Amino acid sequence: MSRIFIAGAAGNLGSALIDTLADKSEIVAGVRSPEQGGLLAEKGVEARVFDFGDKDSMVAAMAGCDRMFLVIPMQEKLARFGRLAVDAAKEAGIGYIVRSSRYGASSDAHWRLGREQGMVDQFVEDSKIPFTVLRPNTFMQNFSTFLAPMVKSGTIALPEEDYKVSYIDVRDVAACAARLFRDNEGFTGGFYAMTGPEGLTLADVASTIAKAAGIKVEYVPADEDAYIGSLDAAGVPEWNRNMLVSLSRVVKLGMMGNVTQAVEYLTGVPARPFAAFAEERADAWR
Repeated sequence: MSRIFIAGAAGNLGSALIDTLADKSEIVAGVRSPEQGGLLAEKGVEARVFDFGDKDSMVAAMAGCDRMFLVIPMQEKLARFGRLAVDAAKEAGIGYIVRSSRYGASSDAHWRLGREQGMVDQFVEDSKIPFTVLRPNTFMQNFSTFLAPMVKSGTIALPEEDYKVSYIDVRDVAACAARLFRDNEGFTGGFYAMTGPEGLTLADVASTIAKAAGIKVEYVPADEDAYIGSLDAAGVPEWNRNMLVSLSRVVKLGMMGNVTQAVEYLTGVPARPFAAFAEERADAWR
């Protein structure tokens, strides 16, 4: 039977793809702990524990799979993990890769996170395994997960001023990946910049959440040094802190507000608007 190996299956995007794929028996979920595997087993999904830093464990986890969904965790060894994952895919006989990267990524990008993600994309392309690369913009779900405490405090304090970001729902990225796993004809070798349907400032985000959740929340632009201090105080690792700062700087160059039609092009359905996401997730901020 044809099977899909989902690397990082317990993450936001991997979980969304598992929920989107109709036939759970074709999924092999790559997870980092038996506990994560147990939760997926309850959904009828086979889970295999592997380590992004151990190629042999990945080869073993991919056994019997002919396709792979590749998203790399936001960690300091991101590029190395990507290289090992691609090498493992070649050894395991994977015949097609859907890679989820980052909006604006390129191996020669001038900003760090874009460059690191772009290096992994380059490894995928150089492998000669047929592939499609999805490059989604910042996820709407960030506001209902790790940024939710900030939202609930009543103040979104990030150093992005009045620049726009075309946030995308992770479920739309998952829908695109699922479509490619069903049929990738005409899309192999393609790179798709993926966005939501509109560019929004953080003031727009704050007002949309406030209306949906019935709470008071406003955007107050943060000084970059204060932002760095808050990340350090929260115990964010230095590498992750530097990536977040690089992303905020790219936002302020006006590079993240463009809108593409990639979601509709791949799935036939328009990308979800932020207002609909906020209505659905309102309880996260109450």
